[in-house]
Amino acid sequence: MRVLAVLERDFRRMLRNPLTLFSSILMPLLYLLILGNSLEGPIKELPLGVVVFDQGTEARAFIGALQAVERGPHTVRLVSVPDPEYALKLLRRGELSGFVIVPPRFSSDLERGENAAIGLYIDNVDSVAAGALQAAVSATLPALRRPLARFELHLGAVQLLPQEIYPRVDYDTSLVPAVVVMAIFMGSMIAGGFNLVMDRFLGVHESYLSTPLSRMDIALGVLGSGTIVTLATSTLVLATGLLATGGRVYGGPLGYLMLFAVELLTTFGLLAMMMAVLGRANHPRVSGVLGGFLNVILFFPSGALYPIQSFPSWLRAFAMVDPETHAVAALKAILFRSGDLVAAGHHLIFLALFAVAMTILAAATLKRTL
Repeated sequence: MRVLAVLERDFRRMLRNPLTLFSSILMPLLYLLILGNSLEGPIKELPLGVVVFDQGTEARAFIGALQAVERGPHTVRLVSVPDPEYALKLLRRGELSGFVIVPPRFSSDLERGENAAIGLYIDNVDSVAAGALQAAVSATLPALRRPLARFELHLGAVQLLPQEIYPRVDYDTSLVPAVVVMAIFMGSMIAGGFNLVMDRFLGVHESYLSTPLSRMDIALGVLGSGTIVTLATSTLVLATGLLATGGRVYGGPLGYLMLFAVELLTTFGLLAMMMAVLGRANHPRVSGVLGGFLNVILFFPSGALYPIQSFPSWLRAFAMVDPETHAVAALKAILFRSGDLVAAGHHLIFLALFAVAMTILAAATLKRTL
């Protein structure tokens, strides 16, 4: 009977916390849905620029084969570009994953039995997407009636190789943005939401009620302390990752400044988001449950581990408003794209707007009562 009494008491306590029970059902299903669609999916709709200087038979056959790839497996999405210089500009801005150049006299050279070449430039920062794009374009060669057509490095070499526009990034180095964003999220969860809930659970929060502090005062104070701690830990992770993998920061002093801005805005935004989500929670168990949930739905769709182009349309739409997507993209622009500060700046704008919105929401939802 004593055992049954303890069992009944504990059972009733769990029933009084339906959120935990509901999360034990919902989270595994969400893990299946998110992880199943964000890793190892087929790459689709890679934007491929097409620069055509020849309207001959073989050139038209090549373009037709690319259009078949676009309509069939949907690996590429063709974008007509007037000249190579503009195509390279779009490629560096991240608006293209690669582009091909069909040179003048391509068809006539093949018809005379001479060698002909098609140039292929590719963004090599994301090796998975780059490999998929190269394979898709290479698969169009059999459509040409003449066997001498080949892809060449910068229209010069004889082997099948893309022209990579950025320094080669190995797998270990490519994970540095991922671990930095993960460190920021973990710091935000511990220094922001968890500490706030623990203060309320232990009664520390009640001392605020006897002061003239406003909700915004409390929110900014907690955000400030959490930002300092999380910035320190994430910067240490970044420095260690770059030293361990041999990575470097491009762009000179401005590149370092942009890198710090990415860390700062991401940290501040995620901290404020955690405070907004947990602003009225009263038990630490809730923060643990929601922290794991948010980690999955924000990190895996961010493109940190696998290209966003492999996601289904609904997940790609979510990735576009995921702050970790923009943090990862900005870090990649500074660390891997030769310090492309223009591309990083676009993502910084989103992170700044997100941080402001979450700060306002955190102050509005903060519980200032018992």
